[in-house]
Amino acid sequence: MNTAAWAGVLLSLAAAQPPGGGSEAPRPGWQRMAKSLLYYDADGSLSDEIGLGRWEEASPARVKVKAIEGGTSSDGRFAWTLDKRTTWNSLKTKALESQRLLRFFSPDGKELWSEDGADAPPGSAPLVFSRDGKTCLLALRRASGWYALVKTYLGNTLWEAGPFPKLDSLQISPNGRYGMARWTDPDKTASHSFLDLQAKVRQDVASDRFLLGKTAVDDEGRAFSGSKLVFSFSAAGASR
Repeated sequence: MNTAAWAGVLLSLAAAQPPGGGSEAPRPGWQRMAKSLLYYDADGSLSDEIGLGRWEEASPARVKVKAIEGGTSSDGRFAWTLDKRTTWNSLKTKALESQRLLRFFSPDGKELWSEDGADAPPGSAPLVFSRDGKTCLLALRRASGWYALVKTYLGNTLWEAGPFPKLDSLQISPNGRYGMARWTDPDKTASHSFLDLQAKVRQDVASDRFLLGKTAVDDEGRAFSGSKLVFSFSAAGASR
């Protein structure tokens, strides 16, 4: 076999290998790679790919910037993309036009719903999932401020918390019952808002209570700073 033919065989074998070089077909569902979202059908065949990244197109009068982010639920059943398009003046000192669209995808690879105005806080993705992917917390930015939307995987909005002057990050408990929004008022200190997503209750706690670093709300509606309990919905309910 000559060199060219042998090279063709090697390329064919490489193309047949699933990501990671293993012998098993990829698991059906969504996978996030460095520069794309991949969707594998029930047979393990790659049937869709969405490119992720940032692109810029300049002209003498303006600069167009396009950025696409993406992510998946922990089990790969659901996925999202955030498409941000901004048109600047030639010096990029003034935004002339801005569009943001979040798209949510189902386990069969189809788009289930979309949300205009979604955005990604600096410390978080624009959408965070519960463990089963059926409940999510979505960051939305409007003229009046930032909001945290509780949505189901079908696109139904269950509750909306806000406005927050500047949203820093979002987090949701694994069971999807509780959430947390960390936000900042430029004239005041940072705050943590703990959200009971079912009872639609919000409790604000000054962030200076969390001196030992990053915190998260758990399945029982509790938050710790290190090993110290600094917030609990059950305690807050009793105090009310």
